[in-house]
Amino acid sequence: MRTRIANLLLVALMILAPLEQLSFATETRSPQRKQVSAQQYSERAIKLEIVLNAPVERVWKAWTTTEGIRSFFAPDCDIDLRVLGKYDILFAPGAPAGFRGAENNLILAIQEGKLLSFTWDAPPMFPNIRKQRTSVVIRLAQLDPNKTKLSLTHSGWGDGEEWNKVYDYFIVAWGEVVLPFLKHSLDSGPIDWKNPPNKLPKARLIAD
Repeated sequence: MRTRIANLLLVALMILAPLEQLSFATETRSPQRKQVSAQQYSERAIKLEIVLNAPVERVWKAWTTTEGIRSFFAPDCDIDLRVLGKYDILFAPGAPAGFRGAENNLILAIQEGKLLSFTWDAPPMFPNIRKQRTSVVIRLAQLDPNKTKLSLTHSGWGDGEEWNKVYDYFIVAWGEVVLPFLKHSLDSGPIDWKNPPNKLPKARLIAD
């Protein structure tokens, strides 16, 4: 099922099908997941790592400039690189407002070349959770002059069936699409959004 989710995510990111066709929204990565209390899940977070063959400065620009974001994250964006500035990532820039991607998000913290934190929303197929916000932290560490370790932490999760579905969605979205696309773009050039790569190596899941 994980392969099916990854393929459908690619379709969504490449704007090759309407968002409402993503039928996996009613499924979870772990169908037998037990219901747990908010207290038990209050600190859960998606944590991923990937090593990139690029200097820190180049990786930083990928996340913080329009050109960089278009190279791996989405076909378009609307960002204002300052604390409480916009950080909207537009997977379907031609769609109506509210259906274009990650919209109405804000930058929370910036430490140039080291840390970028921003709010994040669920895809439109999860309308109740989309009204709320989680947070993403990107940390960069230089391993050598041309190699960077990127750590991503996505936190702020509620509990319940719909929250669990969104959580599972983003394990795949970050680990099997976004971060592999970043690595591919740094190695081979910007993503061709009309003919995206597939079956790329996954980012390393640190905690689930």
